[in-house]
Amino acid sequence: MGITSIIEDTDTQLNEMTSNPTPRPTPSPTNVPTVRPTDTPTVSSAPSETCYRLEIGLIFDEYPGETKWEITKGRRNTIDFPDSAVVVKSSPFYDPNDGYEEASETHIICLPEGKYTFTIMDRNKDGMCCGNGEGRYAVTYQATGEIIKHGSEFEQFETVTFTIPYEAPPLKDENNDGVEDRTQNVIPPMILTDNGIPISKCENEFGLQLITDDYGVETTWELRERAPAGESYEQGKVVASGGPYTSDFEYDISYCVLPGKYTFVFYDWQCDGLIGKDLTGTYKLKVNGEEVYTGGGDMDDYWEEVKLEFKKDQSDAAKTESSFGTKMIDSNGVYWISGVVSVVMSMFMTM
Repeated sequence: MGITSIIEDTDTQLNEMTSNPTPRPTPSPTNVPTVRPTDTPTVSSAPSETCYRLEIGLIFDEYPGETKWEITKGRRNTIDFPDSAVVVKSSPFYDPNDGYEEASETHIICLPEGKYTFTIMDRNKDGMCCGNGEGRYAVTYQATGEIIKHGSEFEQFETVTFTIPYEAPPLKDENNDGVEDRTQNVIPPMILTDNGIPISKCENEFGLQLITDDYGVETTWELRERAPAGESYEQGKVVASGGPYTSDFEYDISYCVLPGKYTFVFYDWQCDGLIGKDLTGTYKLKVNGEEVYTGGGDMDDYWEEVKLEFKKDQSDAAKTESSFGTKMIDSNGVYWISGVVSVVMSMFMTM
């Protein structure tokens, strides 16, 4: 898995890194990691003023020694303003000899009220993905679970300025590429009637209840249109997505979707599901509020798939019930739930 450290004092550099994070094979993992770190999180003396916790989640590529991060006061970072930026938290470059190569790491940072800038740096100017492994970073606000910033592909550095306590801004897609600007996730558009009026009741509601383990940075998911038979799920269009997440948090997500066949794909970078070092998570899928599948606890690969089918005609406002009929299993071991809404559940664990 990885390492967690908790830092609450100001003007601190993370010079002491615990060792033996679990490596993860890339790009297509086939084995469950077998070694977990035994070190417990370190907690420094608490400041006298109220502080608010951020989580910095990291997944390293093959060259962790190129990666470091900092939090500075105000809008200035040490790359653009080396003589005037005020650093309040920072890391050293991560030593590959300590096991950080293609491993995950979590830091919990406590900050008092104010404006700050987070900057992640790569001294080879090629980011954390994707020529030499598939790394990424995520900065999240622990109180609400909101993403402040995440990314993977950048050059020398990437930066974001934010205010503590953190309040997430309204969702937006300024370049109309279908991806929300801050979270970099696909948010389904509002469903309208033939007259262009938002529907009054969602007849096909996709729901996801997610409880993360202690490495939320490893967790992402997609809801895709079902690919044609015989083709990879990746051929289906993404209609919704989520993650990476903060750790030890419960999310309750729901979207209204059009009738049709879909594939839900759950990803765990460490290939061990939502089983962390100290915490165990889970996820539950819902159709119109009804739980239809529970997963994430027994994975031995990078992803798992669950097939869903929503059959209700959105224009049929008179039908508000959600009858699931009789559950059956076919000769291929695929579960079907028949009725007004049907759900097909099938696990695919080969790359």
